[in-house]
Amino acid sequence: MTSRGFKATARTSSEARAVARTQTLIKGTAGIGTVRRTTLPGGLRVVTETLPSVRSATFGIWAHVGSRDETPSLNGATHYLEHLLFKGTDRRSALDISAALDAVGGEMNAFTAKEYTCYYARVLDTDLPLAIDVVCDMLTGSLIREEDVDVERGAILEEIAMTEDDPGDCVHDLFAHTMFGDNPLGRPVLGTVDTVNALTADRIRRFYKKHYDPTHLVVACAGNVDHAKVVRQVRAAFEKA
Repeated sequence: MTSRGFKATARTSSEARAVARTQTLIKGTAGIGTVRRTTLPGGLRVVTETLPSVRSATFGIWAHVGSRDETPSLNGATHYLEHLLFKGTDRRSALDISAALDAVGGEMNAFTAKEYTCYYARVLDTDLPLAIDVVCDMLTGSLIREEDVDVERGAILEEIAMTEDDPGDCVHDLFAHTMFGDNPLGRPVLGTVDTVNALTADRIRRFYKKHYDPTHLVVACAGNVDHAKVVRQVRAAFEKA
């Protein structure tokens, strides 16, 4: 079952006819350091910084969702979902996802925080279209299968055990709990053994559909990049979702 269930750039016919809005936020010298932002009709924002003197590019998608958005029973769902988006889509297996960037000497990773989640790739500028395609595919076409949830559960429980063995991590979690108490900000990003064991594919899919709305996403790209080309490829990728 695919997790996607939205048109990220055109959810209604009136939105589909709307024109994307582009602003120059910072005007660089001779084009160096120019920052532009385009807001697509469905609310997806695309921000780029042009650095023509480099031969690399970094592309990322930031989701405005973190452990603060979880209920007590869903504690750990954001981080669990981050793992699952690497496990395969309609177009790529988990191996295909990792091999695609490895084949061109690129790097891809993700991280979850209390207030946001980020998925990113670093590549040579000539390989930016590939990075955009792979990361957008993960965000819009992840399958979130029950078997993948079962496999990743072991990896996440191991992460929790490693955190409990690290005094620095323990102090951080204890401080957050002391400061925020039962507020979601006081709970661990990884979740607990009990909450992670209780999470299912269906619950994680529903969490994804609620929080990975285009209005909650920001696409960011920096390096030797062309803003208009990045916007066109991102828009095409999300419209196919």
